[in-house]
Amino acid sequence: MIFINQLISAIIQIIILTVIPFIFYLITHRSAKGFWKWLGFTRAEKIPLKNVVAIFFGFLAVVFIPYIWLYNDGALSYTGFTIDSYKESGWSLQTIATVLVWAIIQTSLSEEIFFRGFLGKRLSHKFGWKIGTSVQAIIFGSLHIMSVWGHGILPAVIVFMLTGGIGFMLGWLSMRKADESIIYGWSIHAMVNIVSSIIVFTFLL
Repeated sequence: MIFINQLISAIIQIIILTVIPFIFYLITHRSAKGFWKWLGFTRAEKIPLKNVVAIFFGFLAVVFIPYIWLYNDGALSYTGFTIDSYKESGWSLQTIATVLVWAIIQTSLSEEIFFRGFLGKRLSHKFGWKIGTSVQAIIFGSLHIMSVWGHGILPAVIVFMLTGGIGFMLGWLSMRKADESIIYGWSIHAMVNIVSSIIVFTFLL
């Protein structure tokens, strides 16, 4: 049942964060044709493998200690279907499936569609990649402050800088190194979420 609830939650979030850019596309293009390519579901002419690896490991190296501190300080807590499944059955098939749906679909895919594929790209085309990428990263980071809301300025700043920073790097990757594809940023985002779940279950529970 936990896995089913996670799957339903993921589908709802994907629909919501895809419908908004789809409506925008229909209004501006008067057709649904080409929507997925416009959003960034394309391969780059040259796969930016070095950039993907550097961003992935760089982000993990930067976030590990701050997030451990936030959790131990009580500013950050972990809840959700992944935690429920792990507490119920450990590293079972249910937990693995729940983590994968959460990490690959609910969070990374939906967020890359909306923030990098839609918001960042549209702003970049209008104002240039530096402004477009920065604005979507600021919004992305600001929304994540809710996870530490009410625990003071320092936790809020740390979460904003970390999530906003990765949001900027994923936007930069898409706009400057991946021919506006969001596939590679999605891959990084998903891998980071999977590793973060392993870290949480191993060190913080």
